Amino acid sequence: MHLTIAPYSSTDRAAVVSVMVGTGMFADEDAAFLEDVLDQHAGADGDGSRCLVARVDDAVVGAALARAEEATDRVWDLTMIGVRPDRQRDGVGVALMRAVEAALADAARLVVVRTSSTAQFAGARGFYDRLGYDEVARVADYWTDGDDLVVFRRDLRDRRDAPVGGRG
Repeated sequence: MHLTIAPYSSTDRAAVVSVMVGTGMFADEDAAFLEDVLDQHAGADGDGSRCLVARVDDAVVGAALARAEEATDRVWDLTMIGVRPDRQRDGVGVALMRAVEAALADAARLVVVRTSSTAQFAGARGFYDRLGYDEVARVADYWTDGDDLVVFRRDLRDRRDAPVGGRG
């Protein structure tokens, strides 16, 4: 497997949307929303967002997008990350997260991730935990009744990476 990670280009748009919908974390009807988010990034001034695309043998297999939080001191939100199901557990997600963190090293002090409490997102929550993100908040019934908002954070000033297999 030859994995490369590079900045997003507008020519990646359809492939990135396909990956995100293919993960099952977004529905087909969310494609327009994802396209809008990617178009906003493509029009950003460089200080407002970072989007990276993972390729294996030139095929897009994953992507991650982080955006600066307004009215904060260098806090960035991981807006989305996804890896094609057939490439999950190959290290692509870990590589993407570490690349996002490296891309934000000079711009961010904290990265915040918002996710869901449902069983569908249990793997995502475990992923963030294994990478050294701390669960810092839950807001009951945020997304809908019975689906809590779960917030993770990582202080990028603490550059010690958590072991990939879990916290050490």
